[in-house]
Amino acid sequence: MKNITSINKLSRDEIIDLIDFTDELKIKNKNGIEYKPLSGKTIITSFPPTSLITKLSFETGIFQLGAQAINFPLNFEGKYLLEDIVGYLNCWIDCLVIRHPEQKVIERITELAEFPVINAMSKKFHPCEILGDLHRIRELRKDLSSLKFVFIGEGANISNTWFEVAGRLDLNITQICPVGYEVSRDIFDFAAENSKGTVEVTNDIEMGIKNADIILTDGWPSGEEVQEKFMPYQINLEVLKLANKNCIVNPCPPFTRGNEVTEEVINSEHFIGYKIKENLFHMQKAILVKTMR
Repeated sequence: MKNITSINKLSRDEIIDLIDFTDELKIKNKNGIEYKPLSGKTIITSFPPTSLITKLSFETGIFQLGAQAINFPLNFEGKYLLEDIVGYLNCWIDCLVIRHPEQKVIERITELAEFPVINAMSKKFHPCEILGDLHRIRELRKDLSSLKFVFIGEGANISNTWFEVAGRLDLNITQICPVGYEVSRDIFDFAAENSKGTVEVTNDIEMGIKNADIILTDGWPSGEEVQEKFMPYQINLEVLKLANKNCIVNPCPPFTRGNEVTEEVINSEHFIGYKIKENLFHMQKAILVKTMR
């Protein structure tokens, strides 16, 4: 497991191993046990200024593991070619954690790098975030394959990654969205062909959310006209009445109250959105250790 760029590059066993190892790291942290297997290592974190949760959780984890984090947003559109930047980085660093909009840029870096590369988010995939969420959901519900996962929103990096996880771990997953915002055919086919669970896409929220256990969402696309299309897909208390009684709601931050989710849902017992990011912190540490061994 040299790189983490997307879930489809990992095997089922590698994902389960990461989740199990995250259990160990969380216990160590809870009990105040020092664990610094990356002492002396240097990790470049390339995040935009707007990054909050990903940057702070990664860099705190890097510190706890004994390594040095240097935040330097890499620019691949300046005078230095990507090949040259990676060539120099090969001389100095032990790992790169990068957020970049273009997945193909991250993949190209892995081809040239002599160090592990971790995708902290692209427009196509968000593997670390979803693996962290998955770890928390397993803590809460144990048997993942028995659950119905529902993603309400457009086909983008969050939904893409959940569909890839479904393909690797035999999850039941349904996307609910307005017409024209479905996950791409290749992402859907990957999940449908690899999962032993039910893989569906529907434009009918009442049908799709029936018997839902885990309700996921992401921010809506911008534009007043587009958001009008999404308003019937808002997660509110009336919609939750159609799901299983003990369903949990996990909107991807930053979420907008009054758009994809209501204030009442955020304040309800269904919402698990804050504490779940503690698990992201431990999952990212697990990813760093496993890729840098």
